Amino acid sequence: MHIMKTKIKQEAIKYFTSHYPLASQKEIDKQVEDWENKSRSAESLLKFFEERVGFVRGKKVMDVGFGSGGISMAFAKAGAIVSGVDVDPELKDIAERLFLAENIQADFKIYDGRSFPYPDNFFNYVVSSSVLEHVSFPLDVLKEILRVLKPRGRVFLSLPNKYYPKETHTLAYFVSYMPRGWANLYLRLLKRSPLEDDNLHFYSYFDIVKMLNKTGYKYEILYKELGKGLGVKKTLILILKWLNIHYTAFLKQLIFIIEKS
Repeated sequence: MHIMKTKIKQEAIKYFTSHYPLASQKEIDKQVEDWENKSRSAESLLKFFEERVGFVRGKKVMDVGFGSGGISMAFAKAGAIVSGVDVDPELKDIAERLFLAENIQADFKIYDGRSFPYPDNFFNYVVSSSVLEHVSFPLDVLKEILRVLKPRGRVFLSLPNKYYPKETHTLAYFVSYMPRGWANLYLRLLKRSPLEDDNLHFYSYFDIVKMLNKTGYKYEILYKELGKGLGVKKTLILILKWLNIHYTAFLKQLIFIIEKS
């Protein structure tokens, strides 16, 4: 286990220092730490997924933007039939080495950032965690997610909230509130990596809903089971639901559980 953690850290340092030459050491350290902790965070995500979305054993699951393969690994170990797409061949090599070392199977493919190399109505579930903010064509990606999903299949989609004051990649306050040119100037003054290095974009809950409505597919955003009793938190969630607004619209991380009709 220690040897594997060391290898993961070495892979992360090599990848981020070569791909983000203008990033501060603080940014690099944060990215490396996130990559090192991917296994633990992926297990937490899997637990959340099975509690809120569905059990994965024997199900076809696609990981959109599989990165270093941490989330795919957690789902594969839980018995899912895992496939994944990413735009970076280097990440594909890293993920495949991880799976080879664990003697676990997955189908990782490179895609063009717009269309997935899988047929219609193919997957039971799709997971995309902290990826959509990095893609160049988010509407196309959402269309493809819904295209390859089976009817009644579900998507777990998470990404940073545009309106959260501290941006989670650059670690700069209020950068996501600014026009892009101003944001890059601000980041330069802070000696942080420019937005283009990470192909970084910012979205609110309402931006995502607007894009989902443009996909041409019918869907429903699901709410977790609230249980019995009301209380202040549950009352607020129900009021927001009545207004057709998911409560994560006001959190650090936007979380959508979407069912294809």
